[in-house]
Amino acid sequence: MKTKIILSLALLLSLSVYNAHAGAKRVYVANSGNNTVSVIDPAKNEIVMTVRVGVWPASIVADTAANRLYVVNSNGGDSSVSVIDTTSYSEVAKIKVGVGPMSMVLDTAAGIGYAADTENMVDGKNINKTLSVIDLKTNKVTGKIEVGVGPFDMKMLDKKIYISNSGDWTVSVLNTADQKVISSIKVVDTPLGVAVHPEKKKVYVAIHGKGQVTVIDAVSNKEAGAIPVGKAAWYIAVDSAKNRAYVTTREENKVSVIDTNTDKVIETISVGKEPIGVAVDPESNRLYVANHADVSVTVIDTTNDKIVGTIKLAPTTESTYSGSPWGIAVY
Repeated sequence: MKTKIILSLALLLSLSVYNAHAGAKRVYVANSGNNTVSVIDPAKNEIVMTVRVGVWPASIVADTAANRLYVVNSNGGDSSVSVIDTTSYSEVAKIKVGVGPMSMVLDTAAGIGYAADTENMVDGKNINKTLSVIDLKTNKVTGKIEVGVGPFDMKMLDKKIYISNSGDWTVSVLNTADQKVISSIKVVDTPLGVAVHPEKKKVYVAIHGKGQVTVIDAVSNKEAGAIPVGKAAWYIAVDSAKNRAYVTTREENKVSVIDTNTDKVIETISVGKEPIGVAVDPESNRLYVANHADVSVTVIDTTNDKIVGTIKLAPTTESTYSGSPWGIAVY
């Protein structure tokens, strides 16, 4: 009984801390190894909350106006999106989508979400090639849109969604006005992470097998260049205010820094083991990198590209869960 009382008091104290910081930014890390999301206070570089979600969470997006966090659970047996209320950090809905989802993008103006139905292997072949269309008010899937094989990551720019199709080496361009694919751009190898520069009308796509980033002109929807970055390029984050793009190279344990004015690598930063997820906060001049293998987050000052902190996602007295971080986001 005494233990239960102590745990209850600890939970109440944790929640009161969160209420006091309502509206402040948080860093969210999807821990694929143990089905949780770590919530980090960037002012202290400390984990302040751990939220249980679905199986093998891969990516996170947020609707800050609605106080909602959408966590994509990629395990084939789960294949869902957990909807988290960020005022209480409780799951308010769970949306069943296509098999093996890896990412989601929100069109909040239209009240629609799109989840990538990434991987469903049958007889050695991936048969998935759709996005699940979600009504954000009802949290229901209302339809499917066919894109390329194995849609992996996607971002929205000027009412178009750019989708990396890892199974057929293409990038689909979806017009959200009529939900039709208006272009399919062939790339040289497996495309994974996608990021956009709104002002320059550029789309950056991490090409995993070639260790490069493909640049797409979002006006013409044509390839506009290729940038060598290193082995196993994974995810990308763009800071349009500084005209920088940051690419994780998983096999090299580094982040490549691209000048988006010239589309050339100007710096490489050594981080933790197997960096995957990457997120930038232009307002605080911080870059956050999820290191999959050593279960940590590297914090980088984007004014000088220097490491200013490392957050271990190891068990603490507040949380007994940790493991294999994948996606990361700042909201």
